[in-house]
Amino acid sequence: MGIVLALDGHHAVFARDGDEALELFDKSGVTFDLIITDHQMVRVSGLDLVRRLREKRFSGEIVVLTAYAGTLDEQEYKKLEVAGIMEKPFDINVLRPWLDCIQESREALAAGETPPSPAGPVAFCWLKHD
Repeated sequence: MGIVLALDGHHAVFARDGDEALELFDKSGVTFDLIITDHQMVRVSGLDLVRRLREKRFSGEIVVLTAYAGTLDEQEYKKLEVAGIMEKPFDINVLRPWLDCIQESREALAAGETPPSPAGPVAFCWLKHD
């Protein structure tokens, strides 16, 4: 996924787990527009990561990836304003429209214009396999 994001012109920062992700968020000096996390991780789960990011006032988009849909609390993620949940494996092309909209929103805000959607660039979506 990182290679595809880089080829599409996105700057991606990677963390091995939730603890490292929180450390990068706190100390890297990078402003994140989107965080993509796995639901099932060691030490800090995806849900705990999202909770802590929201406590730290991260207002960007969050997408959760999961291969364990049965262990996932969809309602809790919705309360935390997660943009979407994608079951793995998934096609990277599904993520591309979201990334484009986030980029358009960021550019509009930088230019002092109204972003494409005042409620945020992405509506909640759960991409499930049949």
